[in-house]
Amino acid sequence: MGPSRRQVLSVLSSGGAVLTSWRWGRERYRTTTDERFEPIESEESNLAVSLLETSAPVPAGDRLRVVADVENHGTNGVRTEVEFLVGFDAERVGRRETPVSAGGTRTVRFDFYTYPVPTDDEFPVGVAIEGDVVETMVEVAGAAELPTARPEPELAVQPGTDVIFEAGAIEPRDSQTTVWWVDGERVSGPAGGPWVSTYYAEFDYHYHRETFDETGTHEVAAAVIPRDGDGTYAARWTVDVTETGLGAPTVDAVSPSEETISVARGEPVEFELEANHSGGSLDRVVWWLTQSDTILGVTELEGERDTARLAADSFCHTCRVYPWVICADGTIASTESAWVIDELQDEPVGRLELSIRTTNSPVPAGDRLEVIVDLENTGAEYREDVLELSVGHEPELVDTQPVSLAGGESGAATLEFETSPVQRDQEFPVRVVGSDDEVETLVEAVA
Repeated sequence: MGPSRRQVLSVLSSGGAVLTSWRWGRERYRTTTDERFEPIESEESNLAVSLLETSAPVPAGDRLRVVADVENHGTNGVRTEVEFLVGFDAERVGRRETPVSAGGTRTVRFDFYTYPVPTDDEFPVGVAIEGDVVETMVEVAGAAELPTARPEPELAVQPGTDVIFEAGAIEPRDSQTTVWWVDGERVSGPAGGPWVSTYYAEFDYHYHRETFDETGTHEVAAAVIPRDGDGTYAARWTVDVTETGLGAPTVDAVSPSEETISVARGEPVEFELEANHSGGSLDRVVWWLTQSDTILGVTELEGERDTARLAADSFCHTCRVYPWVICADGTIASTESAWVIDELQDEPVGRLELSIRTTNSPVPAGDRLEVIVDLENTGAEYREDVLELSVGHEPELVDTQPVSLAGGESGAATLEFETSPVQRDQEFPVRVVGSDDEVETLVEAVA
């Protein structure tokens, strides 16, 4: 007899699974018995678990999905622990408690990002509940070498040095997902925040910054998943942290000499800094404007010592001008304190400031995605505006919303659009733009 009720529980493991050939692959940690996984201990259980499907084989680095049914053959509803196990050493990568009604079935879905191994590999995955367990073997196809990445794949740095790793676009201006790993543990991605999105739109590189405090050898990897590609790509770095390695560059702010400055609207301000990288080669300065999450400009550098200047005329109140000094070897540093824009003179009355309160992301692909925006009229006069919602790395206008607020009032607006029925999970930026302000966040449509 079929289940009287079916419910679906989606589970995304926190932190991601560590799928490396040296840890979970065929060559090591193979058990000597046929039973790799064990059920959760229970004095008495009327539960059974069965595997419905997996998304395997998947390209290494991409997300793997495991779907299982938990069936209750008893006459009373129960709650059971559900564990998700991976690898020949049966590592638990997720755990969730879920209810199952009497005579009912609960469907659980488990998603995690695989490690970007360079060659084809296979490993077991399992779902364990109280009194029962199910498992199967899954395969990943090796990730190809990423054509563009920086810095060089081997580098030596001193303890405490900050390094920026960059994974280039497979196709310029095309969106892609990048997931970062350090020493076999997933450390970021797929959603990296607005600065990652801005950096990619400007330079066609996703980045990850990592500070190496402990001496020894460390491995960094980036898995790149193209939006419409069939396979995946990977970049790998070996970092030797030693007292004889390169240190971070030093950065000294020169002008303006004050940390807090007042700016006349529309008039340019020149910023200047001095950078030094003993034993290395300076490459560039990326000038950030915080809060608005924008890049004001880039200044090219060369040699061990150089001066960088930038003239800018577009600021926001309380924003900070925050420069990144990046070297050819990937070491990176910033000024100890950024310049703070304390006042914008001649600021118009009744500025409408925006902030994204929430979205309903992630949504099933093809469903409607909503963005709720909070508004505040900081002036004393009545203001009207039209908010615009744009989506994608190449922004496309998808919705507008007229708004109005009396002086000093706050309010909210909802903008929405229907996502595309894509065949693969996609992450992309959404931006709400008004006359005085704009805000951005990342959202996800799940296939």
